[in-house]
Amino acid sequence: MFELIAIIVSIVTFAFQAAGIYFAIQAVMISRTPQASIAWGLSLLVLPYIAVPLFLVFGESRFSGYVRAGTGKCKELDDFMAATREAMIPFRAHFSAKYRDAERLGEDLRHFPVTHGNRTKLLVDGKETFDAIYAAIEGAKDYVIVQFYIVHDDGVGRGLKDRLLAASARGVKCWLLYDSVGAKGLPESFVQELMDGGVPVKSFVTNRQMGRRFQVNFRNHRKLVVVDGHTAFIGGLNAGDEYMGLGPLGAWRDTHMQVEGPAVQALQVSFAEDWRYASGGQVPQIPIRPRVVGDERVLPFASGPAEVWNVSSAVICEIIHDVRERLWIASPYFVPDPALRSALAHAALRGVDVRIILPQGIDHTLPWLSSFTFYPMMREAGVRIWRYQPGFMHQKVMLADSEVAIVGSVNFDYRSFMLNFELAAAVEDSRFAKDVEKMFEADFARSIEEDLKAKFEENSFFFRLRCRLSALMSPEQ
Repeated sequence: MFELIAIIVSIVTFAFQAAGIYFAIQAVMISRTPQASIAWGLSLLVLPYIAVPLFLVFGESRFSGYVRAGTGKCKELDDFMAATREAMIPFRAHFSAKYRDAERLGEDLRHFPVTHGNRTKLLVDGKETFDAIYAAIEGAKDYVIVQFYIVHDDGVGRGLKDRLLAASARGVKCWLLYDSVGAKGLPESFVQELMDGGVPVKSFVTNRQMGRRFQVNFRNHRKLVVVDGHTAFIGGLNAGDEYMGLGPLGAWRDTHMQVEGPAVQALQVSFAEDWRYASGGQVPQIPIRPRVVGDERVLPFASGPAEVWNVSSAVICEIIHDVRERLWIASPYFVPDPALRSALAHAALRGVDVRIILPQGIDHTLPWLSSFTFYPMMREAGVRIWRYQPGFMHQKVMLADSEVAIVGSVNFDYRSFMLNFELAAAVEDSRFAKDVEKMFEADFARSIEEDLKAKFEENSFFFRLRCRLSALMSPEQ
């Protein structure tokens, strides 16, 4: 008996050591930074019993399955993207010379241009956002695209479901896509009711391939609603009661944006790519119908771990490099990668008014603790940080000078820049920028400026240690 146990232990030990060596080599080959290569490599060689399971779950930094299902692999999808680009040519425009490099990066990496003829509207908090979304769906004539990271079977989720069913009943084509992790508690009955009512529903599952069964580190964090090809909604809110301030965190501060005009066509392409992957090859038959409704210039950009270069990081950092007077940012998490850290610090050092609003409340402990480790660098550069006091703040917004504003799903952290599929839009328009400025001023009035030195450097050793250990777990790969 003891001999059998000894043999089993030896086999298991050998298997873990061999797996540790194999995955250590793989980590060196695929990690995005030298730090991650060293951290994973040493852990897998020294502590394979712990590191191998962790690497199976968190080790992958590029979503190869999405790449294999994407452009260049499906003629129908490629044709749809090409037709969309061609239809947008008459509406092509440019940002002002100051932001031309950011525009160029966004277009070169994503292949969709800045367009004129758009109209945008800032939607503050849950009621204003879902009132607008519901009204648009109720008025839909042809089709409705709905994509959220989270969909709950609660008041908001059922309100969305009922409107999609009603739209489908009157002949409107509808699609619903959600993330398998974000909406993991969604009951099958919710989905089945929609499908029985003629609404196709798909879950974005990142670990469906045999070689990726344990990979749950990727998320499709995009939020998008498109109605009839001329109206879209993007931003930070998901379909759940907590986004109306009815969850355990209480009052919920968030921001969405309504976009009308030619830019909506590029947002539809993002959904088509996601649906193709989630459905196992189906390309949704989405009409292409750009039209002029205003005079604003908009650059939509989608990003994700399927890309070699992250579009969100590139566009955001380039705009930060171009700022001369003011840079205001709101994000629920602040775990910046090296490029973003440098961009923020350099902006502050050249005299830009750099302010960041973070929530006082906590919904995820690790990113909250990690954020404090960046306080010394930010303080020395002159970056100022506020903590929003009422409830929880979840918005993802950036204002550059009084000219360009970005609204979307992109948090200012490693996860959004490296592991999540995200969606946002940059708007160059003085009226929209003024609306964002007023919103920020109202948020600053409800926030308290953080004493960066006292909060971290003068805090207890054990608090600083917890922060440092949390930062080590940031997915810098």
